[in-house]
This record gives sequence, C-alpha cells and structure tokens, in this order.
Amino acid sequence: ILIPLDGSQHAEAAYQWYLDNIRRDGDSLVIAHILEPPSLPSFSLKSGFNVPTEEWRNIILESGKKAKALEEDVSVRAMQTHLKMEFIAETSKRPGETLVDIAWRTGCNMVVMGTRGLGDVKRAFLGSVSDYVLHNSRLAVTIVPVKRCDSQGERRPSQTGGADA
Repeated sequence: ILIPLDGSQHAEAAYQWYLDNIRRDGDSLVIAHILEPPSLPSFSLKSGFNVPTEEWRNIILESGKKAKALEEDVSVRAMQTHLKMEFIAETSKRPGETLVDIAWRTGCNMVVMGTRGLGDVKRAFLGSVSDYVLHNSRLAVTIVPVKRCDSQGERRPSQTGGADA
C-alpha cells in the first residue's frame, strides 16, 4: 500500500485513516515523500559572477533534513504498529507522475492519500495530485477528504465531493 506523506495534516489524516479502517496484519507500506525541487536564488551581474553556492547548499541541505526527519518519524511509528515499511524520497516537479511510478516500481496494490482541499478553480489552475493518481494509476485509490470545522469548531467530513490533493 502506497501512502504519500509530505508532513501536512491532510497526509497524516490519510495515514491515520489507513490505520483505523483498512490496516491488516501482513500489510507492507511504501511511504513516498516527494520533494519539490528547491527554488534557488539566482545571481546577478551587478555582483559579478559570484554564484550563491553556499546559499544553494543550505537550501538543499535543509530540504534533505526535513525528508530525513519525516523518514525517522514514520519508521518509529511503523515499528510501534508492527508494520513493514519502505520509505522512498524523490525530488520531482510532477508529484502525481512520480507517485504513480513509485507505486508501479514497488508493486503496490493500493494507494491511500489525503487531499489539500483545493476548490474547483484552484484545482483547475494548479492541478490535483490525487486526481492525477486516481486517473493514471491502475490501482485502487482511496482519497481521504479534508475534515472541516463547523461553526462550533466541531470536525466534520468534507462536503467537496471531489478528489483534490
């Protein structure tokens, strides 16, 4: 079972939903973390041809540290719940395509993922990772919707009805 995690509460909710609803003894999880290529500052001709390599290095190292911390956290949780787990971190500008590829390469039978709760307009312009995975993988895909708060602060299921990560 592939579960993409990015450190967001939506992804965590999908992981918890898996544990609470469909987890079975003997399951093998593939936790995928897709890092977006960092936005690196450019250099200008005004400052000569000094490339900000130290700044680039720091940005890349910070991104790697976050991925490593997520991997350690998920590994501990997998051990506590006696789950077999493989962690895969990859850099990609196209996370949906990368997730479909990871699912295929690792022999997954199912994907469980969260949503970011994008509205129709944002989803049309930005695209949707969950929508891409749903329509381009040949696996069962479970999309766990965002929970929203009502006027009293009570958590309730999303009313969006669409797949929008």
